[in-house]
Amino acid sequence: MTKSYFGDNLYTLRKQRGLSQDEFAEKMGVSRQAISKWERNESYPDTENLIAIAKFFGVSIDDMINTSLDHGTEDTISNDTVSADVIDIEDKDNSETNRAKSKRTAMDIWLNLPYPIVITVIYLLWGFLTDDGWSIGWTLFVTIPVYSSIIECIKVKRITPFCYPIFVTFIFLLFGMLYGVWHPLWVIYLTIPIFYSIAPAIDKAIKKR
Repeated sequence: MTKSYFGDNLYTLRKQRGLSQDEFAEKMGVSRQAISKWERNESYPDTENLIAIAKFFGVSIDDMINTSLDHGTEDTISNDTVSADVIDIEDKDNSETNRAKSKRTAMDIWLNLPYPIVITVIYLLWGFLTDDGWSIGWTLFVTIPVYSSIIECIKVKRITPFCYPIFVTFIFLLFGMLYGVWHPLWVIYLTIPIFYSIAPAIDKAIKKR
């Protein structure tokens, strides 16, 4: 069986261009893992990707597969170097996996938080420990749907689900009762149409990121 030089050639040409596996994968529209497997001859690209790779490096498909393009440059491939790339990939994958698990754990904590019970406990403590706690603390219950909407915003990575009118109402009631600033505090309701006017644009910006 004829030896294929594809993996060695891909590695050598990529290094000569000064591209990391991530950068080259992005240019080819494939995953970093695919590039790694190709360079280790564990798998081969389909015809469309093979043509794109040969065109990108300005070589023929035949030379890419059947001829060694390593002419003793400093980019000569070695087992140690390939192993180092593999280790780097594995470490990066593990790091990304650990970060994803950490995010999921933090999200699970917030999702499973019995927020209505927490608010009830705070309300009772506020009522028993302060003179005006009973008459003012009930406003905390208004934050329950606000909290739920915040969780939804985090899950879908958008701000439009946020219960902004209810949040504004909570602020209006709380500060009105605490400081008697019903007027001119009512003007904060004017921010509601502003919020819903700019929220879609903010969502688009978040999606692009």
